[in-house]
Amino acid sequence: MAVICFICEGAYPYIVGGVSSWIHELISSNPQHFFKVLCIIPNKEFAKVKYKIPKNVVEIKNIYMDPYLNFSYLKVLRENMQKNEEKEKSIEELLLFQMNKDKEKLNKVEDVFSKKMGTPLEIILSKEYWEILLKYYNQHYSKGNFSTYYWTYRNIILNLLKIGQESIPKAHIYHSVATGYAGFLGAVIAHQKKGKFLLTEHGIYPREREEEVLASSWIDADFKSIWIDYFYYLSKLAYQYCDKIISLFEYNRNIQIEYGAPEEKTIVIPNGVDEKKYGSIVRNKRKGFHVGSILRVVPIKDVKMMIKGFKIASDQIPDMTLWLIGPTDEDDDYYEECLKLVENLGLKEKVIFTGRADVTEYYSFLDLLLLTSISEGQPLSILEGLASGIPFIATDVGNCREILIGKIDIGEAGIIIPPTSYVDLSKALVELYNSPEKLEKFSVNGKKIVNKYYSKAAFIEHYRKIYDEMGG
Repeated sequence: MAVICFICEGAYPYIVGGVSSWIHELISSNPQHFFKVLCIIPNKEFAKVKYKIPKNVVEIKNIYMDPYLNFSYLKVLRENMQKNEEKEKSIEELLLFQMNKDKEKLNKVEDVFSKKMGTPLEIILSKEYWEILLKYYNQHYSKGNFSTYYWTYRNIILNLLKIGQESIPKAHIYHSVATGYAGFLGAVIAHQKKGKFLLTEHGIYPREREEEVLASSWIDADFKSIWIDYFYYLSKLAYQYCDKIISLFEYNRNIQIEYGAPEEKTIVIPNGVDEKKYGSIVRNKRKGFHVGSILRVVPIKDVKMMIKGFKIASDQIPDMTLWLIGPTDEDDDYYEECLKLVENLGLKEKVIFTGRADVTEYYSFLDLLLLTSISEGQPLSILEGLASGIPFIATDVGNCREILIGKIDIGEAGIIIPPTSYVDLSKALVELYNSPEKLEKFSVNGKKIVNKYYSKAAFIEHYRKIYDEMGG
């Protein structure tokens, strides 16, 4: 019996979605082990539990990333009277987001995480931090606005110091579900030899963050490179300190290796779903053509593109209904924008936001499922839908292509379209509406694909062996 601590960033048990469901399934399916959950979240208000916590979860600890202003002004003044060279070296290394082949990265910054050099804000206010910051600015960013530069680094470094100085629950294995802050904390834990460090990447974190940074309007163009370098640094650091690195499919494993993961540490374990549970759902055809999507109403799911594509197709399919199944409260502004779009397009009677719901009720009558995400890993919603006998239209992201059209020994189970293309979505909707025989063939193939490649039993057994091996 081992104690396994999941490290989550803005996910389980406070967010409903694929990654959270994946964690919940692993915990529930390994009752022989005890689990703890270490959650990195924005603030206390975020901590609203959305899952029934399994009995083998013995501790949930939150790390809040809201303002942490505890510091001693007198201590800062006193320590700024004279220079501390060790402190200066640690801070300089922390601000330099480069890994290269340096295997002692955290050795050089260890003292700032031990609190002996002060609280996060005391370090930020130190003379040493200020001088290093100025030096980097003059060397690399002097054309940019200094105030923006200062606050960019302040936000980044405060977060790292806050996380690095936290007390950590005791465990045999620390299992992070991403690189980012969760992976960084795992690296600190492994460096301090508190336990084994296991990483499962559902998507490629730095690549996803890079896309967000490049598209963002709130990050000054002169300093986007700082954020991008920072996110790649966090991933490389996690890869360095991991005992084992898991990806969901081979393509992502190759990207991990390209980004610095030691090849000998990497393995592929696909997601799995309960094919018996979903395969036993009784399908009851309803009047009309019912299309659904299992999602969180957030920008990365590109719900607006889905609504636009549905609108174009509905002009040719008047009896079509779109069911958007999942939470709407994670991004209130985006949800309101989606509601307004539905209203402006005259779709209020045809597009239904269900909120949180039992998805199996909808799997019983949906004719087709959609996924229009801008970025994905290996979506559980696709595997569940296929296991239920429902074909898919999905954007060409993550592992969607391989799942739906890549199993040549079985056949296709859906259609792949380019991301952001509502025109291609509308064409695919019309094509499948007019091809009931193709829908039926996709339905049969989808069940076969899940049974052969993505069974829950195989998924659980892979992790059971890893937990036994690392926790023994």
